[in-house]
Amino acid sequence: MSAAAASDLSTQAQTAGLLAKDKAGTIAGDLRGMMSIEQGPVFLRFLGFTTSLASFGCVIFELINPTNLVHPVMYVLYAYIACFALSTTLFEAKKEWIESVGPLASYQEMLATHCSFISLMGGRGLFYIFQGTLWLTFADSLVEIVQIACAGALVFVGFLHLLAHYGIMPHEVMQRATHHAEMASGKDINGDGQIGAAPVAASSPA
Repeated sequence: MSAAAASDLSTQAQTAGLLAKDKAGTIAGDLRGMMSIEQGPVFLRFLGFTTSLASFGCVIFELINPTNLVHPVMYVLYAYIACFALSTTLFEAKKEWIESVGPLASYQEMLATHCSFISLMGGRGLFYIFQGTLWLTFADSLVEIVQIACAGALVFVGFLHLLAHYGIMPHEVMQRATHHAEMASGKDINGDGQIGAAPVAASSPA
């Protein structure tokens, strides 16, 4: 084989390799674009995002607390909680924010593939409740107010996500609670001029 022919074959092989790499990147990008993440309204996403950040902040508080040095094994549990908290923020943040940071997008895709429950509001709701129960393991008395507050917030957000997964949004929960409270008390609690007005049903999308 002549040197020219060998050079031509080498060039063709390099070109084929580049095309294969580009095609693989395109397929990966298409799969990422097809990845479906169920998200609720902005207010619910904001609650989930901030509650997860608060959980992470509580972990930092516990890590710098010198009294925890006598229980070093608890630091492993703190690491788990921190990882769980940061992971859930990825599914409450705007899709554009995550896609702009390559490593975060890849990590989110990995979670959605291998832990698909977290991409659904119902699954995240149960995950929030699970994180709340982890915080309750630290609350051995009412003095542990930080842990109790964090656990309560996570469980509350978890239940809201479960309701939203089945089409019951937070504002509908408030309407129904107000309706029953007005019926029980006989007072106009929300100031709409009516007592026990029936909740307005959410209109289904066209």
